[in-house]
Amino acid sequence: MSKRSKVKPRDIPKKIPDETQEALADPAKVFYHKALMVQEEEKKRISRDLHDETGQIVIALGALLNVMEKELKDGNTQKTLEIIEESREMIKEIAGRMKAMALNLRPPEFDILGLPAVLREYFSQCTKLHPLKIEFNENLKDRKLEENIEIALYRIVQEAVYNIQKHSMATTAKIGLIIDNGELSLLIEDNGKGFNVEEYYANPDPTKMGLRGVRERVDMLNGVFFIESTLGKGTKLKIVLSSLL
Repeated sequence: MSKRSKVKPRDIPKKIPDETQEALADPAKVFYHKALMVQEEEKKRISRDLHDETGQIVIALGALLNVMEKELKDGNTQKTLEIIEESREMIKEIAGRMKAMALNLRPPEFDILGLPAVLREYFSQCTKLHPLKIEFNENLKDRKLEENIEIALYRIVQEAVYNIQKHSMATTAKIGLIIDNGELSLLIEDNGKGFNVEEYYANPDPTKMGLRGVRERVDMLNGVFFIESTLGKGTKLKIVLSSLL
C-alpha cells in the first residue's frame, strides 16, 4: 500500500524533554534548535563519507604494507616494487576521493554558477563511482537563488542520492528542480525497494536517519516536505518552497 505523508515536525511522534519543550516555545530558540540539529546531521554525513570513501582503501593499504615488509625480509625485490606501485595507485585514489569530498562540502561553482550546474557536476561524479542512473530535469536555466537556499537544496539532494545508492537497491533516480507559479519544487524519485512511511516515523530506521536532516533543512526554509513510498515500487520526495522567488 502506498503511504504518503506531509511531513512537518508536529506530525512526527517523539518524546521531548520538558526543558526542550520550554525552549521551543520561543521562535528564536526553535530556529537555533533546528540549526543545531542540522549541524549535527552534517557532521554525521561528513563522518560517514570519510568512512565510506576512504576507510576500506586505507585498510587495504595497511595490508599491502604488511605484505611488502614480508617480501623485503625475504629479499623479493621485484615483488616489493610491484607492491610499491600498487600502493601508489591506492594513495592516488584516496587523494582523488578526498578532493571530491572537499569540493562537495561547498563546490566553488556556487560562486559563479547556479544550482542546476552544480547539481549536474555532482551527478556526473556520482555516476562515475556508482551504477545508479540519474535523470535530471530543471527549468531554472541560469537563474540564481539565494545562497542559503541553494546550499540547503544541494545538501538535501546529496543526502537523498546517498540514501538511494546505499539502501534503496534502485537502478534509476529522477530528480527535478522546477519553478511554477512562484513556487520552487525539488522532486526526487527512485525505483528502489521502498518502505512503509508511517512505520518509519513510528519506529525510525537508523538507515534512514538522513530524512530527519532533510526535514529540518526544509523546515528552516519554511518549506513543505512530502514523502510517498510503496513497498517494492520506490520512493518519492517532494519539497516545495514558496515566496522565495
